[in-house]
Amino acid sequence: MDILKNSEKYTVFKITKKKKTFILKVSNRSPNKILREINHIRKLKRSSKFFLKKIPKIIKYGKIEKGINKHKGFYEMQFVKGPTLSDIFKKNLFKKEIRIKIFEDLSNTLIKEIRNAKHLKLKKDESFKLFKKLIDIEYKKIIEKDIFKNLLSRKKILINNNSFFNIDNCLKKILNSKKIKFISKNYNYICKNNHWNFHGGNIIFPTNKINNFSIIDPDSSWSYNDPFFSIARLIYTFPHDTMEYDKYYLQSEDFIRKDRKKPISFKILYKWNKKIYYNYNNVFKDFYNYFDKKNPFYKKLNKIEFLRFNLTLILCFLRGINANHQPKINFLEQKSNNFQNKGLFIYLFFLIFLNKFTRKLIND
Repeated sequence: MDILKNSEKYTVFKITKKKKTFILKVSNRSPNKILREINHIRKLKRSSKFFLKKIPKIIKYGKIEKGINKHKGFYEMQFVKGPTLSDIFKKNLFKKEIRIKIFEDLSNTLIKEIRNAKHLKLKKDESFKLFKKLIDIEYKKIIEKDIFKNLLSRKKILINNNSFFNIDNCLKKILNSKKIKFISKNYNYICKNNHWNFHGGNIIFPTNKINNFSIIDPDSSWSYNDPFFSIARLIYTFPHDTMEYDKYYLQSEDFIRKDRKKPISFKILYKWNKKIYYNYNNVFKDFYNYFDKKNPFYKKLNKIEFLRFNLTLILCFLRGINANHQPKINFLEQKSNNFQNKGLFIYLFFLIFLNKFTRKLIND
C-alpha cells in the first residue's frame, strides 16, 4: 500500500488486490463528503459519453468498518498508470514540440466537451447574477481572513517593484465594464453538473498513449457554475503546482514597518529548476499576460466564450486563495525576509493577472 496524497480532507492510497491495482480514497472528515463525490461522479458518467469514458470506474464504496479509519467514508477506483499533465511538465517528459501538442489536443477536447454542457433554463439576467454571486462569496471569505485584511485596505500593492491595484478596485471596473454588462444581459451558461477541476494533477495519460487521457477527482463542492470554470482550472495548473510543491518564496520588508502611506511591497521568486520553469512557462504564461491574439484561447473561443473563460479564471483564483489559506507565515530562516504562504502567493500572482485583464478590458 502506497500513500499518494494526504491532506486534512482526504487520504489517497494505491493498493493491490489479486494482482490488480486500485485507488483507495478515504475521507478524513464527514463520510457525506465522499458520498457526495461518488454521486457527482455517477451523474457525470451518466451525463455524457465523454465522462463515461474518461472517468475511471468506481469498484466499491461505503464506510470503513474496522481499524484506524473506522467509520470514515471511502471508495475504490480503477488505477490508471501513467504520468499526469503536471508530471509531463515537472519531470521534463517528452520533447517541447510533443508537450505543446499534448496540451493543444487536450485543451481542444476539453473545450469541445464544455460547449456540450447542459445549461439551466433561467430567467433573463438571473444566470449572470448567480455567477456574480459566486465571485462575491469568495471575495467576502478573503476579506474575513486576518492575513488579507490589511492588504485589502490598501489601494495599491507593489509586486516585483511594479504597482498593482487591489482586488476590489479591479473587480468593480470589470463588472461595470461595457463588455461584461453586455454579456450579462444574454448570459445563459450556468449548469449544475460538470467536472470543475481539470488541473494538471487530475489528468492522467496512460503510459505511451499520449493521445488518450483519463480524468480523476471532480470538484463536488459547487452547486452550480459556468462550465468554463473547468477549463480555468486547467490554466490554473502553473500557480497551483508552484504552490503545491513549494517551488516559490516571497520577500517583504514590511512586517515591522508602521508607515501606512506607502504601498506594501512583495517580491515573488521561483525555486523551480530552470528547465522545469520553462516547461510550464512556455505553455501557460500567455494566458496570464495577454488578452488578444497572443493568448492561446483567443482564436479557439468566440468573444463571449473568451470573456466567460477569463471571468471563471478570476473565480478560480479567488477560490484558490481561500482553499489554500494559511494563517501562519512560514519564514525560511530565523533572520530573514524570505517566507512562504500558499494563499498569499496565489493572491499576489492573481493581482498581476487581474490588473492586466482589467486594463485590456477597459481600454479596448
